[in-house]
Amino acid sequence: MDTRTDFIQPEFLNILFFQQKNLIIFPYVDLKHLHGLELFTVGYNLIKLESTALHNLKEILEFEVNNSYSQNPSLFLIYNLHQEDIIKIMELDGIRCILNTNENLKDTTKNPNYITYNKKTKQFLNYFTPDSELEFERFLISSSENVEMLQDEIQKIKILAGRLFSEINQTNNTENLQKLLGDYDSKFWEKILTFVSLYYDIKIPKMTQLLSKSNKGETDTAREYSDEYELILSQNKNIGKEFIQLLHEYRTEKVNPAHLELEELFNPRKLFNYLRNHHWKEGIPEAFLKEWIKMDISKFPLTDSDILDFELILNKLKLPNTIISELEKAGSNNSLNKKKDIQKITSKIPSVHDFEKFKAWLRNKLDDLEKIIDR
Repeated sequence: MDTRTDFIQPEFLNILFFQQKNLIIFPYVDLKHLHGLELFTVGYNLIKLESTALHNLKEILEFEVNNSYSQNPSLFLIYNLHQEDIIKIMELDGIRCILNTNENLKDTTKNPNYITYNKKTKQFLNYFTPDSELEFERFLISSSENVEMLQDEIQKIKILAGRLFSEINQTNNTENLQKLLGDYDSKFWEKILTFVSLYYDIKIPKMTQLLSKSNKGETDTAREYSDEYELILSQNKNIGKEFIQLLHEYRTEKVNPAHLELEELFNPRKLFNYLRNHHWKEGIPEAFLKEWIKMDISKFPLTDSDILDFELILNKLKLPNTIISELEKAGSNNSLNKKKDIQKITSKIPSVHDFEKFKAWLRNKLDDLEKIIDR
């Protein structure tokens, strides 16, 4: 039999690639057969070791695992091992390996991270998987005409896993995830996501949960509130600017950024639609409106004309009368402040005989008057 095809079985593909378990092979497995398993080690730096030439194997493995600078993790193919060496290796954390021995092993089948296979009997001693769970593996093997094509398919899945990992880290947008997985039947998606979670050591929700969340999101965001947003922005530039700044302040304090898409983080229209669909389903909250009326962020003092624009916006949005009363109160306070400013300008006029002082006073008051007119 071709040594490269000797281990092309769905179970091995499942264990070494999709489940990423360690494997102990015994007995009657020579090196050329053992190399057939390299087909399923895509994504790892494969390091081959002959144990009979090494007296400090455990220390070598520990050093390699803890001091590797490679972006890809290491996988060790170690052959001619004695039982005591295998037990020592099985005690190590964070190691991936394929071990070869010709000894009859005891108490090595209890470790769930290691799968034991006897090539003589062609049986797994501690691994039982229904055929239904190997459907994807059987599909990959049967659809590949030769070893090279199967290797390409496995490499393709590894590349896809890297893209999925980046997507999950950046946005977790289920629509993008589905596009990336689009080359495969949806019944195989869970298997690929399992590989991503194990290879990159991250937790990923089940695909059914992701799709359920996505569908719910589509239902919730079906309604558009851009007309309200345009009304606010188009009526008065300064009032609209304050509204946008307050939106982003609300997002920072009240909204988990993980729930927002990139556009919703930085596009105020998208953010407003998100808030109206998820946080403000009953309308813009009164507390937010009261903060808006204060104009505390921009410190822009409302003129009588601004007050009228504000009232017009609030009326068109059909907001409560209590908010309009708050606005009128703010307008009254603004008018009162203007009167105080004017009174301040007309008080304590220096004598015209002290012309330099009078000129300085007049210049200051003209500046004050200009500020009031600009409001």
